[in-house]
Amino acid sequence: MTSDDPIAAALLSDSTYERARYQRFGWFKQSVTRKLTLQSYLLTLLAGVFPVLALLPADLRAAYFGDSVATAAPKVGVVALVAVGVIAVAGVGLVVVAAFRLARGDDFDEHTAHSVLTLEDLCSMAGLATGGIATAATYTFVLLGFGGVETVRAWVAAGGGNPYAPTGVGPSVATVAVTALALGVFLQVAAAYLRTRGFDDLGADV
Repeated sequence: MTSDDPIAAALLSDSTYERARYQRFGWFKQSVTRKLTLQSYLLTLLAGVFPVLALLPADLRAAYFGDSVATAAPKVGVVALVAVGVIAVAGVGLVVVAAFRLARGDDFDEHTAHSVLTLEDLCSMAGLATGGIATAATYTFVLLGFGGVETVRAWVAAGGGNPYAPTGVGPSVATVAVTALALGVFLQVAAAYLRTRGFDDLGADV
């Protein structure tokens, strides 16, 4: 492929996969390695929920988190964990796509190419769109706390639900943060490994 016009190069390529990739509609045309990297950034953001919660006003932390933010299990932690799960599953799906493409090279028929592209598109949509929205929702609830206890109470009175209320059985804030960070590192390492295998040559960032 040429770096000047990757789309034209893909359409003229001998690769059935690359031609099909640019002929069909899709919101996410980036290479798999680029998408893995973006998803790792989202996971790193979710790991940052722990230190941000630790910076909330002291009165709010005392009211909802007790002695330790790390061991607290508020509802916002469950929202963060759901976001982590969606992004991680989507990332693993992209790794599977990459492994399959590396194993097959350009040996794709039209049906197989479109089937693999469908999986790639689903993982991209889940990881970047759904995962991005879930990450934004998590931080919306986290940042609400900087308004103090009265702001949270006003939110609850308006029917918004208390994001800092304990779940009783949910994961601790520290568990969510460590899990998100570990999975983010995994996706970064996977993307770096794929680049060492020349995988970016199979897809172009646009």
